[in-house]
Amino acid sequence: AITKLEELKHSIEVLQAQIRSDFERKMELFRFSQVRREFLEPFFEEPYVIIPKRANEWYVIAPKWLNFQIGWLERSTKSYNIFVVNRYVKWFSEIPQSLEEKFKFAKPLPFKVYDGMLLTGRELQEEALRRYKRFITRREGEDRLRIKKGYEFKLIAQMVEDGTLPFMPTPVKEEDLRPYDGIKPRSYQEYAWNEFLNKGAIGVFWAFGSGKSLFGIYALARVKGRKLVVVPTLTLKEQWLERINKYIPQYRDEIEVVTYHAYDKVKANEYNLTIWDETQHLPANSFIRMATLRTKYRMGFSGSPYREDGRENYIIALTGFPIGMSWEELIRLQVVREPTFRVYILSDNREKMRKLGELLQIPVKTLIFCDWLDLGEKIAKTFNIPFVYGETRDRLE
Repeated sequence: AITKLEELKHSIEVLQAQIRSDFERKMELFRFSQVRREFLEPFFEEPYVIIPKRANEWYVIAPKWLNFQIGWLERSTKSYNIFVVNRYVKWFSEIPQSLEEKFKFAKPLPFKVYDGMLLTGRELQEEALRRYKRFITRREGEDRLRIKKGYEFKLIAQMVEDGTLPFMPTPVKEEDLRPYDGIKPRSYQEYAWNEFLNKGAIGVFWAFGSGKSLFGIYALARVKGRKLVVVPTLTLKEQWLERINKYIPQYRDEIEVVTYHAYDKVKANEYNLTIWDETQHLPANSFIRMATLRTKYRMGFSGSPYREDGRENYIIALTGFPIGMSWEELIRLQVVREPTFRVYILSDNREKMRKLGELLQIPVKTLIFCDWLDLGEKIAKTFNIPFVYGETRDRLE
């Protein structure tokens, strides 16, 4: 974070002289009042603004010309990027020290949850009891507390909310692994794999297209025994099965792939490894039972570990130690590319169909999304293309 901050300062210094003159020229051009130079130096020292959004969540607004990224980008104007930061961002990506001090994140406490116990140490047992009494049934000696049955994930979620990662590493046993060289992990995937080996439970929060699924395939190959992959849609189920059959057909019989709705089908089973794909769905009331499945090791994958209901703490609590990486780093490594968007604002559906006809003349692979079935059927019939929707079988085909 310090290195990035120094790079940022250097970039600002390089641009200062040019921007001062550009500002004045632009202001003259648009007949604004003369630039007040006394405010330029403070601007270059702190070229962003932090505004509270809600409890423990902030907007960070920075000019677009600044090579700056923090939290997740909520929206942009012509001149500014508007990011959102909350207490969990520090576990998903790096935050410069100077900024972290402004957010005043809660200081973590040295508490750990393990085998139905909250491990507190002697000095902090009273503090732990005061904070988390509603999750506790009794003391167990002088350095631990017994957690109420069924309350372990709720306690972990509350501790994450309070700024503490309470997980106890459960290293993967050597006898649970086997060699596999069919996929060569990239450097950041190798790092995540080593974290998994050391801790046994991780949440992987990388950008879309950065190889989370392929990392999962690698894990399914390396870990022996019965394994489960949980996904939110039938399309993703088909995709996982396709990749399993392509890369690791020799281990297909060890692996089940189900949707989040299939709890009753798998609740009696035990697994060596469970992977929750798109794990931002897991905290939903209808899906959270999936987190209680009996599994020796666990992984959660998400490119967008955020929820409208504010349950980001449960995304971490239900998966394990978070591993993140910024978009900038992935772009620098040429793992993902910056996408290009072009938006057409059209007056009605007739104009949309006309424009769609123009775009379909471009000889590139094209995917059309629409928001209601009648329109999808009309597009498919008009342009003689397949329509994929809820009842479509073999969607990937």
